[in-house]
Amino acid sequence: MNRSVFKSFCFFVTLFSIFSMGIAHSAPGVKKSEPARFTILHTSDIHAHLMEFENQNKEVVGGYARIKKYKESLEAEGKSVLMLSSGDISQGTFFYRFFEGVPDVEYMNQTGYAAMTLGNHEFDKGQETLAEAVKNANFPILGANIKFKRIPSLQKLIKPYTLINTGNDNSVKIAIIGLAPENLTSIVQSVFVKDIEIMKAAQTVASVLPEIKAQKPDMILVLSHLGWEKELEIFEQFPEIDGVLGGHTHLFIDPPAVTKGPNGHRFMSQPGEFGEKVTRYDISFYKNTDFKIEVERAGLIKMDHKIPNDPKISVEVNKLWKQIEGKVSEPVAETKVFLDGTRGNVRRIETNLGDLMCDSMAELTNADGAIMNGGGIRDSIKEGTITTGDVLNVLPFDNYMVKLTLKGESLKKLFRQVAELNNTPGGFGGFLQISGSMRVDYNKAEPLYSFNQKAIEDNKLYTITTNDFLAEAGNGLSALKEAVNLETTGILGSDLFLRYLKQAKTVSPMVDGRIKTKPATKLKLPKGTVKTIPQF
Repeated sequence: MNRSVFKSFCFFVTLFSIFSMGIAHSAPGVKKSEPARFTILHTSDIHAHLMEFENQNKEVVGGYARIKKYKESLEAEGKSVLMLSSGDISQGTFFYRFFEGVPDVEYMNQTGYAAMTLGNHEFDKGQETLAEAVKNANFPILGANIKFKRIPSLQKLIKPYTLINTGNDNSVKIAIIGLAPENLTSIVQSVFVKDIEIMKAAQTVASVLPEIKAQKPDMILVLSHLGWEKELEIFEQFPEIDGVLGGHTHLFIDPPAVTKGPNGHRFMSQPGEFGEKVTRYDISFYKNTDFKIEVERAGLIKMDHKIPNDPKISVEVNKLWKQIEGKVSEPVAETKVFLDGTRGNVRRIETNLGDLMCDSMAELTNADGAIMNGGGIRDSIKEGTITTGDVLNVLPFDNYMVKLTLKGESLKKLFRQVAELNNTPGGFGGFLQISGSMRVDYNKAEPLYSFNQKAIEDNKLYTITTNDFLAEAGNGLSALKEAVNLETTGILGSDLFLRYLKQAKTVSPMVDGRIKTKPATKLKLPKGTVKTIPQF
């Protein structure tokens, strides 16, 4: 072949390749359009952190005033912003104890949230309290897999999904499905979730998708409070779902997981906890191509001092604080050490706060031992003065102490159940902190346990103090229902701990090896995660 013929051949091969590439991403004869652009901001598990707070690194972060200001700064740049929440806006600070979620929803209104799904802690004061908190929401409250049989008005408030138009030209139609926790009735006290029906998430999605698809949305998102493992199952089972924005396991997923799917990029993430960070996606949507969704950038944005506070929300939150300041600022004791109630620790390993709490429970109720679910310990206490508010933040639930009499064989079964459930990403809420009279080693195939340095005897009776939530087989720990006797104390867990601290005056607990555990399992990401998406 001479040089001139060869050049002509190369030219036609190149031209054909370019033409073929064009067919792959758009219909023949259709020019790739300018995309519709929008930004998703996502929060979850704010847990009544209405105002800014100091994180573990001693940085002042969070608060709705700062989140609102960040959203407005993007809108001032001309961005179309879709603000979403995966729930658990409730419970975790004394603001919820005194105001029951009403101001939380108001600040979400002011921030401009477009939708929220229900988390388990929305139910911590019952369905009537939830209905009162959300009745004035300017955004849809979602829960496709939940039915309220006792309160019809609440059922009317909660929607399975919503459709929202967004984008810089308002042309992108997005369907958003809400999914509440599948195990809601085992992680909330039974009296608060009476006559609620929870459906399996995957079955719910499969049943609602045909109705959604009939309305021809451009994108389908799931706003979930299932927890990472269940969210990963939904993401991988339903390729037509373009994004899963999750919560419940409080994971800081940075960068978000981005894969390729039938509609372009798919994405999955969690934003952590307390509003310390917000997940941000900058998305371009191309109408007339096969690869419609392009995640331009994605990552977590820290809500720190670089972002100013919205003055209106700041003033309102400070007024709330002034109403309760005197009730929560009373000094009760001193601690010479940091008392570790960090979520990732109390749900997975022994901590000094867990030790102190269980030792106090056993001592003040004259029990052989005591157990406390890590999920019931909601905060740490800094070295120095301990206030009433510190204790209420650590123990925000109105759980009463109960004294169980259990056979040794039931205690063994209990620790086996903990071992089976203890590999949850973000920690298992039913992981048990224990008193010093007990020892447990989860490093063996069969957990090793002892009581007062002696092997637990199957038919021997042991008295164990715990809370009424666990006594009802909370967190799926059904072995506790085998108690041969249950003695109510009429004392709230927070009141018992306050009494102990006031008597002790000064504490300085250290972990003593009463619990030994396996290393945490590595977090699973979706298959085919793209590694090259730019971050912020």
